[in-house]
Amino acid sequence: MQPKTNPPPQREPLSLRQRLILALLTPLIVILASSSIFDYQLAKKTANRAHDQALADNVFDLESHIKRQNPSPTLDLTEEAEAMLRSNAPDMLYFSVSDSSGKVLAGDTDLPKTHSQKGEQVEFRDGIYQDKAVRIASYRANIRNQEFQIVVLETTEKRQQASSRILTAMVIPNLAVILATMLAVIFGVRQGLLPLREVEHDIAVRSANDLHEIELSGTPSEIRPMLHRLNELFALVRESVEVQQRFIADAAHQLRTPLAGLQTQLDLATSEGAFSNNVERLQLIEESTARIGHLLTQLLTYARAETSNAIKANFEPVQLNLLAENSASIFLDAALAKNIDLGFEISPATTLGFPWMLQEALSNLIDNAIRYTPPGGIITVRSSSADKQACIEVEDSGPGIPDEHLKHVFERFYRIPGSPGHGCGLGLAIVSEIVQLHGARIDLEKSPQSGLRIRISFQALA
Repeated sequence: MQPKTNPPPQREPLSLRQRLILALLTPLIVILASSSIFDYQLAKKTANRAHDQALADNVFDLESHIKRQNPSPTLDLTEEAEAMLRSNAPDMLYFSVSDSSGKVLAGDTDLPKTHSQKGEQVEFRDGIYQDKAVRIASYRANIRNQEFQIVVLETTEKRQQASSRILTAMVIPNLAVILATMLAVIFGVRQGLLPLREVEHDIAVRSANDLHEIELSGTPSEIRPMLHRLNELFALVRESVEVQQRFIADAAHQLRTPLAGLQTQLDLATSEGAFSNNVERLQLIEESTARIGHLLTQLLTYARAETSNAIKANFEPVQLNLLAENSASIFLDAALAKNIDLGFEISPATTLGFPWMLQEALSNLIDNAIRYTPPGGIITVRSSSADKQACIEVEDSGPGIPDEHLKHVFERFYRIPGSPGHGCGLGLAIVSEIVQLHGARIDLEKSPQSGLRIRISFQALA
């Protein structure tokens, strides 16, 4: 079996701004680079032509010193004149003058052999002399029907220095142009995309229930079709939310009415002695009716928690300690019926949220604790505020939750196998929805009594 290989990470696609900058800068940089290379070659060629002209002047200067005398011609060049000719710092200059037979009349005798064509033009070429790059100028002079070969060599240090100066003089301005162009393009793209940022900000600052249409006037024509489709989507979502809220209200009314009628008929039948001979059956019917009512309440609460994302902007200050006090009157009888010690450790704690939802979350935690804590157990409800956090906490001495089930208990309709009671598996799912809606955090851990401690931490209201 071949080992599994992780797929290579996918690269993030370029943003619209990056694509625009890349599309604009790439041709500009190519044009500037091409222009710089062309200008550099042209400037270098012009500088080399000037150096070649100076080298040609040296050739003609040597020609002017050739004297045809009997029995042989000579080069009338004094030591001072030769020293001046060779003074070409930082370059070295070499020359030779030879007659038609190849005899060197003056100068250096080991220069490379050259064969110039007859004519009035000096011929130039590159070469190597004494392991140095040189520029060679050769000329075939005709003096009184006698030919002479004049060769002048010059090292290329001045040419290289001139090329470096030309390159520097061209690169720095071109880099400045490229930098200025880049800044202009980036600024232009940023300014051009400001309408998109404004639309993004308009959507980002909305609450979940703010589904009004985006104003299209003043927006670029390129994004108006997209915004128009987005407005259509907002309209569909508004309609969907309204339909869901109407359904929840109708379901609450339609389901609770027959359930209340069923409970009334059951009470009447009991008062008439219909179950006097079978008390156990009456007890089972009452438990089933209570379970149906509890399930109905949980389902409606869960649905309201999901749709309440649309009215998150209506948060108000909520005193968690008052919610805990209200829970005492709600669950005290149920705890006493199971011989459970339900205690409260209450300290002031305030946060922003929906009071009814936070009360429902706390009620679900206490209800679960009573359901799963055995008779004679202990349940403690706490509220506290510290380190900019407001907390509510329910701790019990029940069986707790095994580690392998901790990640599943917030799923809808999930119940731990073998759990006692007749829960519907929605209690902690409802709590999780409410916690997420309020931007809070829920923590589950073992209590010192080997049971379960559930803490919900909110941002405290100063």
